[in-house]
Amino acid sequence: MKNLFKKTEFVFGVTSYKNLPEDIGYEILLAGRSNAGKSSALNVLTDNKKLARISKTPGRTTEINFFKVNEDLKLLDLPGYGFAKSSKAKKQDWGPLLGQYFQKRQALTAVIIFMDIRHPLKESDWDMIQLCRDFNIPFLPVLTKSDKLSNNKIATTIKNVKTKIHEVDALAISSQNGTGFDKFSAEILKFIP
Repeated sequence: MKNLFKKTEFVFGVTSYKNLPEDIGYEILLAGRSNAGKSSALNVLTDNKKLARISKTPGRTTEINFFKVNEDLKLLDLPGYGFAKSSKAKKQDWGPLLGQYFQKRQALTAVIIFMDIRHPLKESDWDMIQLCRDFNIPFLPVLTKSDKLSNNKIATTIKNVKTKIHEVDALAISSQNGTGFDKFSAEILKFIP
């Protein structure tokens, strides 16, 4: 199967709403706690190990990074919530930027919420889920690092997450061994009309 994400390229990063590009096409927001595996997942999804910076230090992403998949579709990598290494002032900037983005942005199509499969649905994950629900934005819970658990434990965790979130399917992936990425890319494309 052809990887539609293979030509994805980094465009730029923004820290304020006024610096966002023209509000056209479809934007999929990539959200998650620090060290949830967003950057690793983005690199596997696009088959480009150098596209998103990966760090063992939480909080390396400090702006909204725009990645262009094609003329119509962009992936937006958010800073990890709960990120430790950014200044308090920068953290406070995210509240208004994110609020404006959800409230005004017509191109916002869906949110992918990345969670470490061993620690899903932390308070900050629920905050993002609630934000999606408040603005009627579809979201997909993606459980990363599935290689760390047995198949039985993966199935149980997916079922538990689905039950707690009500009616929203969860998906397990592993950037380490590539498990779940065919389904993941297909699920992303379902959000595009």
